[in-house]
Amino acid sequence: MLDKFAEELREQREKSGITIQQIAAKTRIDKKFLEAIDQGNFSFLPELYVKAFIKEYAKVIGLDDEETIKKFLIAREGKDYNEVLEQEKLEKEKSKEQKKQEVIQPKQTVKSAPVKSYYDDSLNKKEPQDSDSDKTKLLYTAIAGSAVFIIVLLYIFVFNKTDEIIVEETPIEEIVSDNSQRFEEETTNNNEAITTADSLVLEIFSSETTWVNILPDNSQAVEFILYPNSSRTISAQSTIAATVGNSGGVSLKLNNNPVEFSGRSKSVRHFRIDKSGKLEYLNTPPKVGQ
Repeated sequence: MLDKFAEELREQREKSGITIQQIAAKTRIDKKFLEAIDQGNFSFLPELYVKAFIKEYAKVIGLDDEETIKKFLIAREGKDYNEVLEQEKLEKEKSKEQKKQEVIQPKQTVKSAPVKSYYDDSLNKKEPQDSDSDKTKLLYTAIAGSAVFIIVLLYIFVFNKTDEIIVEETPIEEIVSDNSQRFEEETTNNNEAITTADSLVLEIFSSETTWVNILPDNSQAVEFILYPNSSRTISAQSTIAATVGNSGGVSLKLNNNPVEFSGRSKSVRHFRIDKSGKLEYLNTPPKVGQ
């Protein structure tokens, strides 16, 4: 299956009119590694390094790099990636169709039995005498309310009349105090932003083409390629763990101070470094949560 995978890559490259030399010039990957991919030989370097090169190869010839890597991993297991991807596509479409049917399907309504009323209309009937009594009470209440309203108006417009318009102003001392307090709060927030800034800055320099995988503060991994005579800076608060391929051409600086790092050409190195400058070599690639 890897031969079939390599053949599809080669056919796409030739269809795009791109040569191995052009890919090497654009990606700065050694030509011999690109020729190995073109010929279906994927054992020239560790898998992490090979995957990085395949991604760059796929991008240049116009393929989706993530889908290409997925095909590579399936082919490496000896499976037909076209069948596996087609099956996944059918399952997704089937799942979408099921959800669509659930939304479209009308809800069954349950008819409730008619509620029998046991209300006795005779209870709502009042004797004429009771009706007259209620009307008299409402009349007295309305008269009393009107009298109270008139008294309130007289008090407002006669007894409490004044030509002064009182406008409350905020004392200047309170305004100065509020502005001072706001300035102090803003200053405090700025200081907090400074104290929480990253205190660990690692610069990775490579004299050769090198693949790098970084885990700052044991969080989500950052993956990239360093081309000859290029560098990249990574920031963190406490620790940085990393895997570098072709480690013989790599040198490190922590907070602008050189770090003693030993690697070998075309060999992968795993390490972890903290803000004290302590470098620890690891036997396995670092992972989130370790």
